[in-house]
Amino acid sequence: MRYSTFAASLFVSSAAAWRLPDFNWGSQGWYPVSSSAVASVVPTKTAVASVTHVATTVVATATPTPTVVADATTKAPTAAGSAATGSSGGLTADEQSALDAHNNARAEVGTADLTWDASLAADALAYAQTLASSGTFEHSGVSDQGENLYMQSNTDSPLTNAVNAFVEEKSSYNGEAISSTNYMIFGHYTQAVWKDTTKVGMGFASGSSGTYVVARYQSPGNFIGEKAY
Repeated sequence: MRYSTFAASLFVSSAAAWRLPDFNWGSQGWYPVSSSAVASVVPTKTAVASVTHVATTVVATATPTPTVVADATTKAPTAAGSAATGSSGGLTADEQSALDAHNNARAEVGTADLTWDASLAADALAYAQTLASSGTFEHSGVSDQGENLYMQSNTDSPLTNAVNAFVEEKSSYNGEAISSTNYMIFGHYTQAVWKDTTKVGMGFASGSSGTYVVARYQSPGNFIGEKAY
């Protein structure tokens, strides 16, 4: 399976709000698809109210079997993500596998295990259903949760596949501080292993365009000027 990535960020201050350019991947590499004013000063976490996390998205370009394609294009949006809080008990096999994949990656860099959170999973499920119903692929704009997005063209283990895609970016991260320009290549990974994040919840929904996965995190990560661990 080959993955391509898309990332965007939103920073908010008490004085103004701004959005960095959105980027997409093409034959010529990264190119902007939309832009607006970019602030000349990047906020730091010391002013807590003036900064939000960097939102990240990853898209998988898997080729499904014909039977999976037919199934994905005919059924209404369905999703997983309403399991109970904790690392076991009530989780589906895919949810547990996705949680384990997160925690294996975190153990490698010395950050504490995440627990599965039912509220985050419910929020993730609701937004995944929104994406599947609309056929769009964009961030929710949520400000109090971290958010990673993923999409694949089949319905096989979507939550686990999503986390594996996030973790693949580890090879691009060398422990540097997050900046307004470097997060595009590893932002999904750094959110997954962020030192202050303690909870995760995920949901997925399938529609005519594919299977959408939303991962939500608390506390959010990817703060400008900070390192993931």
